[in-house]
Formats: sequence, structure tokens, C-alpha cells
Amino acid sequence: MSAAEMNQREHLDTCSGSARDLFYFRIKGVLARIFSRLRCDVEGLEYVPQSGPAILVMNHTGWEEILCAILIVPRPMRIIGIRELMYLDDPVGRARIFDSAYGRSFGPVRRGLTVLLGNALGGVVRRRLREFGFIPARVFTPAWPPLLGSNGWRETVAALAAGELVLLFPEGGYKRDGVMRPFKPGLGMLVRWLSRRHLDVPIVPIAQRTAGCVSWTLGHRYTPRLVFGPPLTFTFNGENRRTFDERVARTVQDHIDALLRRAWPDAPSQT
Repeated sequence: MSAAEMNQREHLDTCSGSARDLFYFRIKGVLARIFSRLRCDVEGLEYVPQSGPAILVMNHTGWEEILCAILIVPRPMRIIGIRELMYLDDPVGRARIFDSAYGRSFGPVRRGLTVLLGNALGGVVRRRLREFGFIPARVFTPAWPPLLGSNGWRETVAALAAGELVLLFPEGGYKRDGVMRPFKPGLGMLVRWLSRRHLDVPIVPIAQRTAGCVSWTLGHRYTPRLVFGPPLTFTFNGENRRTFDERVARTVQDHIDALLRRAWPDAPSQT
């Protein structure tokens, strides 16, 4: 672990849940003022538990759904995202981003801006994301294989054990047209980790249509829509782990697919 990572870990350890919540709501207030003209159509928000842990799972089409979720969900959330976004001032971090499904679509201009802004603001972004509650998970590609303990699950389990909300995107990438990528089986692995700690945490499926909704004036090009579904619960009873993981991922994705017909009626057929 580098000195920078040790300092980051020490900062995280000294940031209490209440302090993080205060910072979260402060940033949420800033975002609400910046995007004061953005209006979201919401259905089923009552399915988000008012207290206690829950996993919020959403289809992924970009960044707008994260903004809308922050503005809409009344409780603070921990958000699982790409660790390398915190290290855009590190050439290795940028290389992993550019080699991922997320970064391969970057054109020359976007790559150049990523390098420029990463070098200038990497340290500030890293600190603020952690204060906000961001849970980093590494990018995995054929050239960058998984590393033990680097997927953010331990921190995620700790957050859920502490009664927090966690937002995650199991597709491992995004498509702007609304067609979901197959969910990764890591969602089932997370459920198994929780079951080992006797935690049956509800999973709230969410379908959204938000891609491209924000205009250059920070208003909206169209009214984005989020549809929350009834919570799902899974208990691991010692069955084949791969079968269980695939079943959890498929079941949650099927529920989001059904909700997507209400959130995005004209979306292309799911593949």
C-alpha cells in the first residue's frame, strides 16, 4: 500500500458515519441548487426502506441516473464505482480506465481532458469522493486481472452491516440506448457474504430513463423517470455457489427489465 493510500485509509477511518452524512447532505444541497430546474418523474420511492440496510440496483446508462438518485432518495447512499476514477492523476489508473469497456469509447478530446483534469484535480477528487461515501472497485479487463480484496465488497458489507444504503450497477458498463448488459454474478456473491454474517439485506430494483436528460443549461431535455420496485430478498442455503450467483443476478435483472417497460416504454428490446 502506497503512502497516499495509507493516508486515504486513515482519513476514511476518522470520518464517522454522522460526519459523512452531513457532508453528503451538504453536497446534495449544492447539487439541488445547481440542477434546480431538473425535474424527475418518480414511481415507487416508498419501496426504499426508511431505515436499515438495503442494496439499490439500477440499470446503467451513464451519469445522469446517479445524479437523479442522489436528488431523489431521501437517505444518504454509499455508491460503488470505478476505483480508477479516483486515480486519474496516476498513469496506471488512467491506463486501466482507457482499457475498460467504460473507457474504450473515449475519443481523443475526452481522453485529453481526462488526463488534464486528472493531473490537476486527482487528489481533491479522491478526497471528496471518499468523504461523500464512494466505495471504489477496480476495473477488471483481460489485461488487468482481478486482485484479491480490490472489488470493494468488504467495505460494502461493512456499510450494509452498519445499516446504510448502497447503490450499485451490476452491468459492469453502460449503454446509452437503454439495452442492459448482462448483470455480473458478483451481486450473488455479495448476498452470500451477507448471509455468512446472518444479514438478509433487501435488494430494491430500480429502472430508469435518464440518458441525455440534462441540457447544457442544466435544465432538462425531457423529464427523466425512475421506477422503484418492491424489495427482493435472497438467502444462501449452501447450494452451488455459481448457480446461486447466476440466479440472483438473473432474477434482479428480470425485475428491472419489467420495471423498465414503465420507465422507458420505447427502449429497444433487451438482449
